[in-house]
Amino acid sequence: MATKRFTFTNSCDGEIISYSFIEISIDPNLLSNYSNEDGIGAYFNSYSCSEEFQELRTQLLKEVMKIINECLTSKQKEVIKMTYFDGKTQNEISEELGKHQTTVHKILQGNIDYNNKKKRYGGALKKIRKMCLNNEKIRQLLMKMREKKEEFPNY
Repeated sequence: MATKRFTFTNSCDGEIISYSFIEISIDPNLLSNYSNEDGIGAYFNSYSCSEEFQELRTQLLKEVMKIINECLTSKQKEVIKMTYFDGKTQNEISEELGKHQTTVHKILQGNIDYNNKKKRYGGALKKIRKMCLNNEKIRQLLMKMREKKEEFPNY
């Protein structure tokens, strides 16, 4: 998983809020033109000078955070926070929580059903991706971001 980080700052009620994220893919169909190595963080950074793009990015991150806060179990939220916001490794998380590293991995990635074509089930990341894929607002925001990219191809 990429360890690149980006920060977004948003002013809410006169208070500045900053988050650091390690990127995860959201919708493979809408993001298919971007390499997995660069991910959405590089895409955000390349358009950071556009105010419209900044607003779209802020809206997108709010929607993803809403999904994380409302749709994940408390254990999944805890591991997601420690991994993507605190930047901890699975080994560091396992030591802190007193759980085996494979348990932390399964919380993030889910389990593999070897009897069903190695299909993965469960896992916070799969749940986030699925919820994002089914979220009309996120799809619209990603489409608008793609349009901005097409408007400014030399960024």
